[in-house]
Amino acid sequence: MYTAELIKGKTYSVMGHVFLLNQVKDIEKKVFQYLDGNEFFDCKQLDDPADDSKTDDQPKEDEELAKEEEEPAQEAKIYTESELKGMNKTEQEAIVIDFGGDPTQLKDKSERIAFILEHQQQQEKTGE
Repeated sequence: MYTAELIKGKTYSVMGHVFLLNQVKDIEKKVFQYLDGNEFFDCKQLDDPADDSKTDDQPKEDEELAKEEEEPAQEAKIYTESELKGMNKTEQEAIVIDFGGDPTQLKDKSERIAFILEHQQQQEKTGE
């Protein structure tokens, strides 16, 4: 079992998880591997890693790790305006933070949506 705690910022959204400051959440191994080493998180592995190292499973684990390492490049989700309108404030703020913005500087839902759409377009143009 793995846990992650957001220790910097207010909210953070990644791989279907929305983290709030100082909130410890149980996460999957894939999310743990993605967040471990991120200065915004305190990540912990709570189970015994010896259980994962069975020789029969090793080739399968290696294949899974290779797939997981490729996925962060595919993480750039493109949000539509209607998707963003359907999200709650916390989810929108997490996306704003992902784009390097400060949600406290945005007054309302429409400003958050405009910020996200604008930064998505900039990312598409720069190819990031």
